[in-house]
Amino acid sequence: MVSLRFSQFRPAQQLAGLGAIALGVMLLAGCGAQSGGAADGAIAYEAQLAEHLTATGGVMYGAHWCPHCADQKAMFSDSVDLMPYVECAADGENAQPELCQQRGIEGYPTWEIDGQLYPGVRSLDELANLSGFSPPE
Repeated sequence: MVSLRFSQFRPAQQLAGLGAIALGVMLLAGCGAQSGGAADGAIAYEAQLAEHLTATGGVMYGAHWCPHCADQKAMFSDSVDLMPYVECAADGENAQPELCQQRGIEGYPTWEIDGQLYPGVRSLDELANLSGFSPPE
């Protein structure tokens, strides 16, 4: 194995080596977390809408095995845990099939907003309109 010390290189080689190191550091820094972007401190639209729906009593009724429910949940992205959800399938986690039956839920997903039932997958914009949500600017 050859052991080299930095002092064995000529000044031009030393500068080139330092330049390569500096370039590498800059490239790595460019791939890291950035601050000062538009999303800093901002709460995602999906999270704001989920919190609004919860605060206003909006609820999505669904079943863990329902692909349309999975599609609806996916629209909330990382904020899915914030959205108001009632599991109607008796074998699902935290199931409330009696509540679903009391509310007259016949298909999944079904949204209840302001006492009205809206069956089927709804866009986030439609849910916002139905619930009177307008995100802060």
